[in-house]
Amino acid sequence: MNRIPLRIRLTAIFAAMMALVLAGAGYVTLSRFRESQGEYGTSTGAAREAQQAALDDLARELVTALPIVFVLATIGAYLLAAAALRPVERMRTQAAAVTEDTPGRRLDVPPSHDEIARLATTLNDMLTRLQIALDRERHFVADASHELRTPLSLLRTEIELALRHPRDAVELHAALASAREETVRLVQLTEDLLLLARTDRHQDTPTGTATVPDLETVLQRVAARLRDGSPDKTVTVDCPAGLPVAAPEDRLDRAVTNLISNAQQHGQGPIEVTARREDDRIRIQVRDHGPGFPTDFLPHAFDRFTQADRARATIGTGLGLAITAAIARAADGACGAANHPGGGAVVWITLPA
Repeated sequence: MNRIPLRIRLTAIFAAMMALVLAGAGYVTLSRFRESQGEYGTSTGAAREAQQAALDDLARELVTALPIVFVLATIGAYLLAAAALRPVERMRTQAAAVTEDTPGRRLDVPPSHDEIARLATTLNDMLTRLQIALDRERHFVADASHELRTPLSLLRTEIELALRHPRDAVELHAALASAREETVRLVQLTEDLLLLARTDRHQDTPTGTATVPDLETVLQRVAARLRDGSPDKTVTVDCPAGLPVAAPEDRLDRAVTNLISNAQQHGQGPIEVTARREDDRIRIQVRDHGPGFPTDFLPHAFDRFTQADRARATIGTGLGLAITAAIARAADGACGAANHPGGGAVVWITLPA
């Protein structure tokens, strides 16, 4: 049954209904005609014969006319169903032509403003979302490949130089130290990419309810750790004691670390870390006193592999804020960035309390 074309199935349904209607109409017509004859009486044999002949003529006419009407109605129903489904078949053909190499193709929207036109519009919107996702994945793979190529090339160069000719212990130690540094960078980048992939597929959400009972402890620990890395940029923490956050502690540590590291790397001190409760949310905010974000960069601050100043000689891959955003989304939170009216950049995340 499922292999029968839809227009045939619709025509068959219409034909069955039409047959019932015509049969009922024929039966009612003959019954009414017979009743009307009875009203005039049948006293003589000639009158009864005339009435029977008229009834037979009507029956023959119905038997001849009703099948013709049935056939014509069925043909009309088939043509009507085929015409109504022709835009659907055209959309099916166009949808089949959309591939990963031609993601920009769209379906023709009929000018009828009916259900089929709305279906075409909905499918075009779906194709647009799929194209955006495909473009994003392609850019992600291209950027990841670019970021991985640099440390891999440096690592291979160091190993080749170390093996090219005999070296003393000092030179060999320097080559191994450089190779170790690039290996650490590769491992960190791989872990970052894996974390982003998991959060995109909602595979990084912990089972159960992970809660940090005291946010201040985590903020103070991260701030103390990062102060040693940038002693010239002071980090202050303003957070009420005993503030709970519904998020895994390791992910919260990573998100706050990225926020403060971004402020240390691109801004100026002092760096202020504040946390406040807003209804059922906890807002963690980091502000620096540097030049702030370029205005055109703000909408892309949390995009992957983006940096406010590509020409600036800074370490990192542009994944810090992207990972922070992914962690916030995985915990049913949000993130944002802005320039402070008093100067500097402000970056924040909100997490469930």
